[in-house]
Amino acid sequence: MTQTYLKEKHLKKKRAMKGVYAIVVAGIIFIFVMAKFATSGGVPEVLSFSKMPNADDAYKIAKEFVTPTIRNGNISFPDDKYQFGKKADSVFIIKSYVLSRGSRGETNRTNFEVILRYNGGPRYLKKNWALVDINETAE
Repeated sequence: MTQTYLKEKHLKKKRAMKGVYAIVVAGIIFIFVMAKFATSGGVPEVLSFSKMPNADDAYKIAKEFVTPTIRNGNISFPDDKYQFGKKADSVFIIKSYVLSRGSRGETNRTNFEVILRYNGGPRYLKKNWALVDINETAE
């Protein structure tokens, strides 16, 4: 009788430990998925582990770097008229222009060339990019 009791106790302990391991593994997977979701831009990017920025991403960030350098407050960027180049693994070159209105109503055009380096992370955040160089020429 003692043998049966000990055997049953051992089997229950073994079964309980398998359950604990399953819960721990499920918890680790849950934490990984939540961390990936929290660091991504939303649901579409959760399952993408190696998305590099494209031309549109680099152009959006370039506009964020150029905007503070323009003196006039009323500025507009063309959404489809820019040139894009990629030098090294994560170095991007953007060439475009920005239109701004002066205080007397005149329209000024400023051409710019921005060289950016992508440092990793969510590609839509400015903090994940480094400004390597910026050149502006007013027309």
